[in-house]
Amino acid sequence: MRKLKRAYRKNAKQRSNFKQKALTAGAVAAITFGVNAGIQKAYANDNSAILPDNHQKAVHQDSDSDLLSNSEEFAIGYDPFKQDQNKNGIVDGVELAQRVAKVVDALPVYVPNTYMPLPNETYKISHLMRGLETCDICGEYVNMGGYEIVNPKLNMTFPDPNDPLDNKFLPELAVHYMSHGSFDCFGEIHDGRVDIPRLLRVLEVQFPYESNEHQLAIEETDTDNDLLTDNEELSSGFNLNDSDQNNNLIPDGIEFAKQCAAAIDSLPEVDSQSKHTIYKESFMMFGLEKCDICGEYVNMGFFRITNATLGLSIEVPVITWHYMEHGSFSYSGDVHGKGRIDVALLKKILDMPQQCGDLGTIYSPADVNQDCIVDISDMTDFVEIWLNEINP
Repeated sequence: MRKLKRAYRKNAKQRSNFKQKALTAGAVAAITFGVNAGIQKAYANDNSAILPDNHQKAVHQDSDSDLLSNSEEFAIGYDPFKQDQNKNGIVDGVELAQRVAKVVDALPVYVPNTYMPLPNETYKISHLMRGLETCDICGEYVNMGGYEIVNPKLNMTFPDPNDPLDNKFLPELAVHYMSHGSFDCFGEIHDGRVDIPRLLRVLEVQFPYESNEHQLAIEETDTDNDLLTDNEELSSGFNLNDSDQNNNLIPDGIEFAKQCAAAIDSLPEVDSQSKHTIYKESFMMFGLEKCDICGEYVNMGFFRITNATLGLSIEVPVITWHYMEHGSFSYSGDVHGKGRIDVALLKKILDMPQQCGDLGTIYSPADVNQDCIVDISDMTDFVEIWLNEINP
């Protein structure tokens, strides 16, 4: 086993060395073709994945060096040529691994053959063993056992009976490594890589973002599970089969709610005689409303948003705006109760997208990096993608 582990690390090191040599060779070629800036950018992006945590090792066939292989990114719907899709400064593989570790830790534990009621939500069964396993990187001791994860709604379990890492449970060592941003694990007993697509499916985790309790579940059909109903997406011109249509790893409903809240905040506050096309009027009251989630108090009044060109208006309670800031079109307070704003009407009145980058933006084909500016950086991104392309 130890020989296999050493061979595995040696192979990983050779792959990493080869990648660095390939990048250097690519830089020379790029100078020849006059696109050295693009290669420098690609090389800088590759180095940005080298984080100080030694648990994070290079991954085979990882074009964007985000610690997810190209095939894994394809399987889970990520972009294999974008290292940091949500542009938060953390490479996608590291962020996703840490997110999964938190989800696993938070799962309720079920003990079979007891009087415990069977959970109706995803749960884990502990397979703890009388022994410890040492992490090869930091030397920390963890239980040599792990967790079997069960999703009763999907009738799925993790791991698969043929899982090469462990066919009975997700090793505690793997959770330890995921908390450090790696889906690989190296220990005295377990040595290998987690089956990422299956684990994400069983956990029903797609994005690495931290969920917020304000993001209330919706009762109507939501095919892509992005917190926009199918009817809302059809009425708003969104894709009801794609939960992340701008490919930035943020569910569309959460992102759009925050964008609408920001748009409302930026509107001029004037009366109906104003020359502004879209404006808001504040109708504040002598009273407060308490958010049922965080307990924050907001004014019990509302904003009236008007689009003079269309002759349309909509009332947005302050409590609704509060929830939209947290990524939800549904709301719950002690004055307005529970409800949901008319998303399609709000989008129409606000004339969303108001600015390039808002959900629904149609980008120019030349805007490769979708930053709403066509410049030399788009050429360098194009070159980077071209150099990583493997198809004829």
